[in-house]
Amino acid sequence: MKFSVITILPELIEPALTAGVVGRAREAGVITVESINPRDFTTDRHRTVDDTPYGGGPGMVMKPEPLLAAIGKAGEGHRILLSPAGKPLTQARVAELAKRDHLILVCGRYEGIDERAIELGIDEQISLGDYVLSGGELGALVIIDAVSRLVPGVLGEPESAVDESFSHGLLEYPHYTRPAELHGRPVPPVLASGNHALIGAWRREQSLRRTAERRPDLFRAHITSKADKKLFAPLYARTHLALVHHPVSDRTGAIVTTALTNFDIHDLARSSMTFGLAGYHIVTPITSQRDKAVHIAQSWIGDEQGEHRAAALRLVRTEPSIEETIAAITAEHGQPPAIVATSASPKSFPAAERVTPSELFARATIDPAPLLILLGTGWGLADHLIPSVSRVLTPIDGPTTWNHLSVRSAGAILLDRLFGRPA
Repeated sequence: MKFSVITILPELIEPALTAGVVGRAREAGVITVESINPRDFTTDRHRTVDDTPYGGGPGMVMKPEPLLAAIGKAGEGHRILLSPAGKPLTQARVAELAKRDHLILVCGRYEGIDERAIELGIDEQISLGDYVLSGGELGALVIIDAVSRLVPGVLGEPESAVDESFSHGLLEYPHYTRPAELHGRPVPPVLASGNHALIGAWRREQSLRRTAERRPDLFRAHITSKADKKLFAPLYARTHLALVHHPVSDRTGAIVTTALTNFDIHDLARSSMTFGLAGYHIVTPITSQRDKAVHIAQSWIGDEQGEHRAAALRLVRTEPSIEETIAAITAEHGQPPAIVATSASPKSFPAAERVTPSELFARATIDPAPLLILLGTGWGLADHLIPSVSRVLTPIDGPTTWNHLSVRSAGAILLDRLFGRPA
């Protein structure tokens, strides 16, 4: 594998590649690294590689001619510009780059480089993350290190590269070595058992748990195997949705009890059925309203022509209060549910943690407790009267300031964000 680094500061590259895994790989000839300086392709006595930007503005812009000449000097290869405007670097992309024979890493400086140099001399732009560095040299070193580890012959143990964080889209499991106990903290007994199947299962579970806690954005896509699903019971199958008609607020802030509508019963039951929920609860202290819900549900359940809707309406349950809903779910699952509220206002439930659907999905999946999601009617849940709420889902926001979705629409959107399959 050959790396060519196009940089006006080659002195930043060489010292970083003399030690460690990459240094040993260079000494063994497994990889080669060269630096090419665009200043060597200038024609003025000051070796100028930058100029003022057309249109004005701060800073300087790298000239295209010296940069393109340096890229051309590197020869045939895949040309990468290190740029905050590029796609974020991932382990999957690193693995793809490791299959190439020659990477040409172009390091910008100043305010940027002439766009024509990108159009004529660059195949791909890569970013290390959402921040700005002084130049692309550190990014080039990161790519050299990450890619080199996957080149055959670089690592002493080939399995090391396969068994690291992000290699399977997950964070790596925790590691231990001697002593067997340190300051009262023992090594997990399973690691000394000699049972490789149990050790493998433990490591997989720890990897999933660590990813759920620290990188919930990665977690959802990687619970795929049957073994994973045995570790964590499907979250949707222990999730309950409750439509709360009391205690809720009206437009003046007064605590009221809202009326139940036919749509409330049908639409959210169908959403709950679509995403496999364990139950849909209608919470109202008014007996006639609860009786109405039961009557409508039973009417469809007894209709042989409407079996598809009957299946959804079998999920309908009624309780006079949130507390009795919690008690019913606790009796069903053997432990109390985690309570999650929803609100269009970012100021609701100020003591509760704000979570995105991805964060809620990851954390609730590794927690065996059932989940209860509260939807408020009227002008929203009366937060000060519901102390059991520990988390609040972030509001549904569109591109406008208007935010008055019907509770049925909001419920369907939230369930899709939690449990829907990625497009």
